[in-house]
Amino acid sequence: MYGAVLTDMQDVTEEFVSHFKTLLGGNKNSRVIDLSFLSSEIKHRITPEEAECISAPVTWSEIKDALFDIAEDSAPGPDGYTSAFFKASWSVVGHDISNAVGEFFRTGKLLKQINATILALIPKVQLPSYVTDYRPISCCNVIYKTIAKIIVKRMQLVLHLLIDYSQNAFVPGRNISDNILLAQELLAGYNQARLPPRSTIKVDIQKAYDSVEWDFLIEVLKLFTFPARFIGWIEQCVTTASFSISLNGSIYGYFPGARGLRQGHPCHRICLFL
Repeated sequence: MYGAVLTDMQDVTEEFVSHFKTLLGGNKNSRVIDLSFLSSEIKHRITPEEAECISAPVTWSEIKDALFDIAEDSAPGPDGYTSAFFKASWSVVGHDISNAVGEFFRTGKLLKQINATILALIPKVQLPSYVTDYRPISCCNVIYKTIAKIIVKRMQLVLHLLIDYSQNAFVPGRNISDNILLAQELLAGYNQARLPPRSTIKVDIQKAYDSVEWDFLIEVLKLFTFPARFIGWIEQCVTTASFSISLNGSIYGYFPGARGLRQGHPCHRICLFL
């Protein structure tokens, strides 16, 4: 019931699961997306040489480097294993892990078990009272993180060519503090009477990650002429996700995703900026 205060744990968990199932799951929107009108605005498209580079076969050393680059204290996914386990036992499990990751890049198919995700809820306010007061952070399995890191590293080779200079965050060679300093310079003395009338607009996009439609993302990648193989990798990573909610140390619910990008995920962060 709207406006009711829930105190029973079962009611609370059902409310959280229902909220995020509606937000991230539910029915997938099926509509034709045409972005051809934006073609003239694209300053750089992926060249054949760049396409060959980012979609080249993945090597075993590339897989190992990606896994060993994952922080050992990074939260585990549903399988419960952190990267520390795989690093410590690499001589035993390294061959199997490399085969599993390599199989994805060869076939372009991702098992749904690998892409299962736990949503850890982080309070956005000091005393959260509503489900909307929590930010969902995705906790993924290490094998999936390894796949994502390889994709991100390759995408970073061309990212600076695709994203406008006004966007500085998370682009190699750029610094978000540049935009902060620019904003300070623009607003210095902004309210002085001798200056002509002016205004400033701060835009806060609600549910920026959660509201991204997958079909739209794929069309954006096509607009930049990413190779079909590379687009297929990203599409598998994004569209095969399933979710469970972590509450008080226990896991509740299980539902497939239908939209959105996962917060706390470097590959999805880059897709959002594109």
